[in-house]
Amino acid sequence: MLVEIIAFPVLLNRFPPLALAEPDDRNEFRAFSVVFGLKALHLTW
Repeated sequence: MLVEIIAFPVLLNRFPPLALAEPDDRNEFRAFSVVFGLKALHLTW
C-alpha cells in the first residue's frame, strides 16, 4: 500500500524511538470505508 511505503517510514525516521508493536501482516485495514486506511496502528515508544 502507498501509505505503508511512504508515510510510515517517514514517521518512524522522524521519531526514532517509535516502533511497530505488531508485525506488518497483523495490521488490519478498514473495509468498505470512504477513507481507506488502517483500523489502528499500535506503536511502542
